Amino acid sequence: MLAMIWVSLILIAVVLVNVSAIASNYSYCDGVLQLAGRAVLSEYHKALKEQYGIMAFKSYEQEVRDKLLFYVNSSLKGKATGNSLTLIKPILSSLRCDLLSYSLADANNFENDIIDYMKYPKIEKQKNEERTYQGKGELINHKIINNLPSKNLEEENFNIGTILSNGLPSWSELIHSNTRRLIVDRYALENFNYRLGMESKGETFFKNELEYILYGKLSDRENQDEFIKDFRTMRLILNSAHIYADFEKRNQVLEMAELMTPGPQAAITAVALAEAWAYAETRNDAKLLVAGENVALYKNKQNWALDLESAVSGTKTDGYIKSADSKGLNYKDYIRLFLYCEQREAKLMRMMDLIQINIQGSFDESFYIKDCYIGLKYEADINGQEYGYVENY
Repeated sequence: MLAMIWVSLILIAVVLVNVSAIASNYSYCDGVLQLAGRAVLSEYHKALKEQYGIMAFKSYEQEVRDKLLFYVNSSLKGKATGNSLTLIKPILSSLRCDLLSYSLADANNFENDIIDYMKYPKIEKQKNEERTYQGKGELINHKIINNLPSKNLEEENFNIGTILSNGLPSWSELIHSNTRRLIVDRYALENFNYRLGMESKGETFFKNELEYILYGKLSDRENQDEFIKDFRTMRLILNSAHIYADFEKRNQVLEMAELMTPGPQAAITAVALAEAWAYAETRNDAKLLVAGENVALYKNKQNWALDLESAVSGTKTDGYIKSADSKGLNYKDYIRLFLYCEQREAKLMRMMDLIQINIQGSFDESFYIKDCYIGLKYEADINGQEYGYVENY
């Protein structure tokens, strides 16, 4: 009887030891595999992080799998050999990884990375004069052009007429709201240059980067011209609407039309005069804007600059006329307004373009957004036990 009890106790002890060994082995292998995944994440692209605050590693699937195999096998080999008292020797029989869902070239992943970055306080940038842009501001290298993330975007994706017909957002909404769209816009405004300001942390190929995000042209001149053209189109529509809505201005137009062409023709002349006045005010608005002055989005008596006589006489001048009230939006504010109205995918893809171009030019000639990943998924089989993980920044 005692012998049977003794044998039973021994069997129980053996079972308990075996169970403990299995649990210990699982825990050990789990730690090794998690550490291997985090080791891959630790190899993030330094320039991408320092210049744009974006966490991603540059690699490809086979290379990542080889790294995981190396990290895991090195650890398991150390436990299977040496002086370990482990009852179960861990043997890795298979390992699979998947990067596709974590590509930085995916607009959703890129946007999520930007939003994560914008949650934290930023270190103050260098003084503006210490930051420069390089090149001639015109991209002609076909290899670079053909590999831009935005290469397959439709040509027409920003139309000021459509934007005006749908209605402009309120300035309060642009400044105080905290939607994903506006967070992305703030990121762009804080990290990319524009005609009148240097916001990047390092050297850039284009000077007019925010303008590039809007229009995607391959030269600074083209992007600047497109922005000014759309600004003038918007201002012409808004200035015309103001003239017709303002009782005093409308009467001035009618009185001058009667003097110029009395009778039935006065109505036609009045339309031409109103448009000439709106056009002259628009030209002056554009000059003010590029000179760094403010231009009111919606005009009133105080911030209207030109009188009807000056507009009709067409006085030629290289300068501009400031209104009595200088409050309004500046160049960057109008960029902000246009960015808000731009299609989401176009905006994100062109931001990727700029990041890729600038890193290729300054840090890493072989850098492509499509080769960068914000995380990975991997699975392994050790001693018949399946393990699965998702690691990301």
